[in-house]
Amino acid sequence: MTPTRLLEAVAEETADAVKDYEMLAEEEADKPVTVYLQHIPDEDFEDDTYYPLVIVSLGKVEDDIKGSLATVNFTFGVYGEDKAAWKDLLSMMERVRQRLLTKRRLSRQFRLELPLVFETIERQPYPFWYGYASAKYWIGQPQEQHEPILDKIMEEDNRR
Repeated sequence: MTPTRLLEAVAEETADAVKDYEMLAEEEADKPVTVYLQHIPDEDFEDDTYYPLVIVSLGKVEDDIKGSLATVNFTFGVYGEDKAAWKDLLSMMERVRQRLLTKRRLSRQFRLELPLVFETIERQPYPFWYGYASAKYWIGQPQEQHEPILDKIMEEDNRR
């Protein structure tokens, strides 16, 4: 459940960062940005234009001696036949970047680990424009438990 709660917290901050931002979508003007968790629900694109969008998804969780670090990936997408539509993409990405940097602890339990990485690709699939980001957050790590046999051995050692 911890990665799920992290995604929900990141998606909430992302949605808040772009809540007042509207832009052109396919045959639809002034459409608000939709934030999706993990994937777009309808892979066939039959019910909606989907754009503009942000997909917030879990990339991986790494556990080591220092703790557990979860990587959250972002896919940003806008539609624009105007050759300057890439500016809309960068503007949306920047709103999210600034929000995550100013609110580095989410839900009082997930702490952002820098660097925060935002990037685009050089050859965009016009008229669609995409950008990507990744953020790493420290999440809770369960405590190691001893095997019952180890507890018994420890008890025996303490009796001597």
